Amino acid sequence: MRFRDYPAERLMIDSIASRLTEEEKAFRMVLMQRSIEHGGPLDAEDPAAGGLQQPSAGSLIQSLIEKRAVVKDDGGNLNFIYPVSTLATRHRVSLEDGRRFFAMCAIDSMGSAFTFEQNVAIESECSECGEQVSVRIEQGELAEVTPSSIRVLHVDLNRFDNWAGAA
Repeated sequence: MRFRDYPAERLMIDSIASRLTEEEKAFRMVLMQRSIEHGGPLDAEDPAAGGLQQPSAGSLIQSLIEKRAVVKDDGGNLNFIYPVSTLATRHRVSLEDGRRFFAMCAIDSMGSAFTFEQNVAIESECSECGEQVSVRIEQGELAEVTPSSIRVLHVDLNRFDNWAGAA
């Protein structure tokens, strides 16, 4: 089946934010900001990680894990706070405000323009051939793509519970 043959409802997935309460959204944003500032994984047991004191931080982190908005490893580190990866990936995002981070995947890197509500520049590479890919999103629109022949591959992510954080 070709992409254009899929019904639109099969091509859409719920956003991370659509699954969260307002308090969880705000806390997730704080976690993303702190992970970018820290430049590495946050300790899920450290109340300062999210700017809240326990037990509030602990219960919010647990709720975000259950709603698949963050991924905690066996050592207690928050490695992924969608769309931010605290581990190096092929997808490097530069925010207009000068901060930089790795995104979990190519789609997350593009979605970061909307998550952080600012223009972004993305440096990535093709997962098949390794060719360098650059994307600039300004005012929510694709402003520049290199090479001009790039395409986005869509996978039905609704079939998976934790599609980006799973092995």
